[in-house]
Amino acid sequence: MASNRILMYAIARVIEVDKNGNLEKKSAKDKKVLIAARLCTLKMLLHLSKDKDVSPKLARMESITTALVTVANHMEKDANILCMATLTNLTRHPDNLNHLMFKVPKLASIFVTNVEGSEVECGKCALYALQNLSCDSNCRQELANTPNLLGSVTKAAFKHDCPEQQLSALHTLKNLSDDPFNLVTMTNTPGCTATLLALANNSGSGMAQYLACDTLATLSHWLLTLSARKNTKMMGDEKDGAESGAKRVEMGRRTFETSTYQMWT
Repeated sequence: MASNRILMYAIARVIEVDKNGNLEKKSAKDKKVLIAARLCTLKMLLHLSKDKDVSPKLARMESITTALVTVANHMEKDANILCMATLTNLTRHPDNLNHLMFKVPKLASIFVTNVEGSEVECGKCALYALQNLSCDSNCRQELANTPNLLGSVTKAAFKHDCPEQQLSALHTLKNLSDDPFNLVTMTNTPGCTATLLALANNSGSGMAQYLACDTLATLSHWLLTLSARKNTKMMGDEKDGAESGAKRVEMGRRTFETSTYQMWT
């Protein structure tokens, strides 16, 4: 069924029934029928997306993914939840991640919008999807550079009243921190480091504390790796060598020495 492009194209048109405000032009009865048809179609796609063998075919059906991204957040509550759940299920297959990230325009932005939104179920689905996408090493830099993504995930990581969202957000931050090129992006994100430090010092947060510590340790590892060059250099007046107080030190090693300016002793 998922391989039938004509059928999938027809299903996509049902999903986009309200494109350009077409529903407003229909009678109340026709509008009710079309909304019900869209809801049934979304339920069918949700069912298909749960099949491991069908998922790769569905993710590569451009008409379907484009339609889902187009209508997301523009339908009634139940339909929006079904839409987000379907997109999230597509991220559960490892073979789909790279394709979804780079071949489905605005997908990551849709997830960010739902993380920032007020609908709890949609936000939860969006965070699960981002968590899955961040597992692919090729997607991490693209995700970290998506506008508002790190900021919204950081805020979700501090939602103590929504533990499922909080843990998923922290897992996402941890996955993103595994890429050394995200070090600057993450540390420059307002509140990111502060949130991780606060959670790392909260002994009552359990798994959240562990994930925060793990993420901080990973970021610290990249900082240490950048500084520990394992090379040595002469420090002091190299003209006269050791006689003038010059000494050879290892770059990147902690010295714990204080440095003064012409201080009298």
